[in-house]
Amino acid sequence: MPKQYTGVIGAFNCQGGGWCPQLRRNKAASEFSHPVTCFTNPKDVEWGKGKNPISIKGVNIFAVYTFKEKKLRLLKLDENMEIKLDSFDFELLTVSPVKFLPKKLVQFAPIGLVNMLNSGGAIESLEVEEDEDLVRVGVKGHGDFKVFSSEKPRLCRVNGEEVAFSYEDCMVTIEVSWPGSSSKLSIVEYVF
Repeated sequence: MPKQYTGVIGAFNCQGGGWCPQLRRNKAASEFSHPVTCFTNPKDVEWGKGKNPISIKGVNIFAVYTFKEKKLRLLKLDENMEIKLDSFDFELLTVSPVKFLPKKLVQFAPIGLVNMLNSGGAIESLEVEEDEDLVRVGVKGHGDFKVFSSEKPRLCRVNGEEVAFSYEDCMVTIEVSWPGSSSKLSIVEYVF
């Protein structure tokens, strides 16, 4: 079982819908459909549960990426984030503990392949090379791979080759392609 590096929070507004036995399908009842507002925070992720618990000991801040809104927020463990949902709408949040590269004090947190519903599920490995100011991430899948970084990297590589990347709103985005076989990992490196 692969190790996990991020958590996921799902928020859904399913009001006003239900199974109709006569039509034998889901049916919407607009008179019962209303927008909702809810709050969530990184504590809502069950960090210590499952076969591969994620340690958040000593973590003070979390990068939270919203799937539909495509925005990144930094939250403390118990800091709430408001989510507003219309009826039959949803939002998925990828929650990633922020790590520090001690040499340059760079904050870093992987988000994952943001074209997937479970963005962080594409992250297979994460290594921080403190002596080299380098972060190495093993990625399974293809698409836009995003990470939070408090500083723009000097360069990025995929499978040893330097690649173009964008850096906007403290997010680094790299296009990751299939490495030839669907079972192989792409190794993404960030050099600071």
